[in-house]
Amino acid sequence: MAAQSGSIGLLAGTGSFPEVIARAIKARGLILVCLQVAGETPALPDLADHYQRCSPGALREVLDTLRAHRVREVLVAGRFGREELLARGDAMMESVMASASDRRDVPLLRHLAALLAEQDMVLLDQTLFVGDLLAPSGVLTARAPTPEEEADLRFGRSVARRIADLDVGQTVVVRRGVILAVEAAEGTDLTIRRAGAIAAGTVVVKVSRNYQDPRFDIPAVGPDTIATMREASARVLGIDAHRTLIIHRDRMIADADAAGITVVAADAPRLGTPVHEHS
Repeated sequence: MAAQSGSIGLLAGTGSFPEVIARAIKARGLILVCLQVAGETPALPDLADHYQRCSPGALREVLDTLRAHRVREVLVAGRFGREELLARGDAMMESVMASASDRRDVPLLRHLAALLAEQDMVLLDQTLFVGDLLAPSGVLTARAPTPEEEADLRFGRSVARRIADLDVGQTVVVRRGVILAVEAAEGTDLTIRRAGAIAAGTVVVKVSRNYQDPRFDIPAVGPDTIATMREASARVLGIDAHRTLIIHRDRMIADADAAGITVVAADAPRLGTPVHEHS
C-alpha cells in the first residue's frame, strides 16, 4: 500500500530508527506529524512539521492529535519497552488492556491498527519509506564465519525463529552450541551484554517472525549493535536477508570490520512470505 495523503503520522519509540524514517518521509515532501511516545530522538523536533511528546499510555491524546492534524496514514518506528505496559494509562488505554487477553507485542500492535482504522486511519508498512535499508544476502563483512560459527548460526537461527514466533524476542546468543541468552523485555543490546558476561566469542542471531508484519517491529541492526557486540566480545552477527533493516549500513560494516566482527545475512524470502515455506 503506497502513501496517498500529504500528511504522515509517526509514532516514535527509542533508538535511531525514528530519525531515519522521519528523514525518508520529509525527503518525499510530505508533512510529518511526530508523536514521541517512548524514548527521546533529538533530531525529530526539527524534522517534524508538528512534534509532540506523549506518554505511552496516553492513547486518547495520540488519536486526538493525529485527527486534529488530519492524518490518515501512520507509521510506527522504534522500540517500545514492555515495562511501559505495567504503568496505568488513560481510560482508552486501560479499556484496550482490559480487552486484550494476549498482551504480547504483535497482538497489541494489531489492536492499535484496529483503533486507527476506526478513526479512518491506516497503519503503513515501514518498507514503503525505508525498503532500501533491507539487508542483502551473504557475508557483509571482510571476515567470514568459521565452521564452528556457521554451526552456531544455524542452530541460533532455528531457536530464535521459535522465540520470535512466540513473540518473546528476536535475538538469541550462542557459543559452541550452548544458548547463553534469549531476548525478552530487555531488548537486544542488554541480551548481548548478558551473554558477554558469561563468555566471549559469542554468535548473536537476530531474526524475523515466520509471519512478519511489515507494519511494525521489523528487526533492525546498526552501529549501536556492533558497539554493544564489541563491548561484549561477541564475534558474529547473524540476521535475515530481505527481512532485516540495517541502519547506517556503511558505518555499521566499517565498524564491524574494524572490530573483527562478522555480519552474515542468511537468505530468506521477502517480507509478506512465511519463512518456513522456503526453509
